[in-house]
Amino acid sequence: MEQESFIPQAPAAAPVVHDGTGALRQDLRGSVLLLGNFDGLHLGHQALFALAARRSKKMGSPLAILQFDPHPRHHFRGEQGFLISGNAVQRRLLAEAGIDLIYAPVFDAQFAGQPAESFVLDHLVVRLGISAVVTGADFRFGQFRAGDVPLLQAMGRICGFATHVVGECRDRGEEGVRISSSQVRQFIRSGQLDEAERLLGRPFETAIEAGPTGWQFDPMQILPPDGIFMVEARGAAGRRLGRRMLVLKGRRPEARLPAGTSTLLWHAAASVGAAETGFERTDNGL
Repeated sequence: MEQESFIPQAPAAAPVVHDGTGALRQDLRGSVLLLGNFDGLHLGHQALFALAARRSKKMGSPLAILQFDPHPRHHFRGEQGFLISGNAVQRRLLAEAGIDLIYAPVFDAQFAGQPAESFVLDHLVVRLGISAVVTGADFRFGQFRAGDVPLLQAMGRICGFATHVVGECRDRGEEGVRISSSQVRQFIRSGQLDEAERLLGRPFETAIEAGPTGWQFDPMQILPPDGIFMVEARGAAGRRLGRRMLVLKGRRPEARLPAGTSTLLWHAAASVGAAETGFERTDNGL
C-alpha cells in the first residue's frame, strides 16, 4: 500500500502505562488498540497509526497500543543492541502520536506460553475491553505464534470488536523497498543512516546519558558501525542544544556534548571515517 502521512499531535498528558495487573481505569476501556511491536515507529507503522487515530476519533474511544516488556527478541534470544527506539524515545514518540494508553504486560515464560485464543480473551476482551484492533497483515501472536489475523477477525466477530488490517508498505523509491523494522536495522548497522531516515520519516534518534566514565547508550540500543558522526544534541522537551562531532568505537561514544543532553539525532549523517579520539576529559569525566 502507499505510505500515508501521519502528523503527530500533542496530547494533553502523557499516556497511561498499564501492565495488566489491577483494574484498568473505566475511561480507558473500549479502546482502539494497535497490535504489533512498532519498534522505531517507521512509515509503515505510521500508516497503522493514521488508521487507528481515525477510528478512535470516529468512535470516541481511547487510542491504545500494546508494548511488550521486555521485547520478545530479548526474552527468547537474550539479544541486545537491536532496538531502534529505546524506551525513553519510544514513549515520547507515542505521546506525540496521541496515544492514551500503553498496555505493557510483562513478557515472560507464562505470557509467551498462552494459547492465542487465551491472549485475545484474557487481555483484549477482559482486561482492556477493546472496541477495535488495528494491525498489520503479518501479525502473529500466542504460543508458537499460532495466532494470526484470520483468528483475530473470527474472535472479533464473536467477542464484539472490529479488526482493521493494514497491508504491506513500501517506500516510494525506484526499488520500492519494503518498510520494516528489520530493514531499518540493516541500514543502521551498515551505516546507511540516510536510508534509515527515509524509512523512518525522521532522523534516527538515540537516548544517551552521562555515566561515571563518560556518555553511554542503553545496552538494548542499536548503533551504527564505528566512525565519526555529526549529531544534534537535544535536551528535555526536545530543546535543541546544537550539533557536535561524535566518535563511536564499539558501543563507546566520545563527544563534547552540552550539559543536559538526553537524546541525539543522527541527521542522515554518514560516517566520515575511523579516527583516534583526542578529546580532553572535563571535570565531570565526559
